[in-house]
Amino acid sequence: MHRPLRQASLRPRAVRATLCALGAAALALSLTACGGSMNPFDDHEEKASYQDGAAAKSARKSMPRWLPDDASGIKYVMSTTGDDRIITFKTPDGKFPAQCTKGDPQGKPRLKADWFPSDLAAKADTNCGAWSGATVDGVLYAWQDNDVAMKAKG
Repeated sequence: MHRPLRQASLRPRAVRATLCALGAAALALSLTACGGSMNPFDDHEEKASYQDGAAAKSARKSMPRWLPDDASGIKYVMSTTGDDRIITFKTPDGKFPAQCTKGDPQGKPRLKADWFPSDLAAKADTNCGAWSGATVDGVLYAWQDNDVAMKAKG
């Protein structure tokens, strides 16, 4: 028998296995480039926008029930690991709904979005259940702090 033929037939398998391992390592490295994940689900947030309040509440149980059906321009971010939420919207009269009351902010906004004012907590003067909010230039903004929401649930 001639042994070199047997060794030659093993080499393509070894090369394929090595290439597959290198490819898998390269993929893993690319998904964690610079120490952060490229996977959008690793943020533990969901982002959405809706044409009106009725559609938003129909699509998502986590949407605040006090959101008026005729609210428009809705942008929403929620934590998938807790009850932190932020929202912005407009109403025809530029006001929060009647069930919301004037009051000090409850907790603080923990989520961020490019459309959500970073200084909103200092401007907050309205409470809608566990949500706090303010009107800025005719646009309504609100947040729900996980700790406040958990206390409200009892």
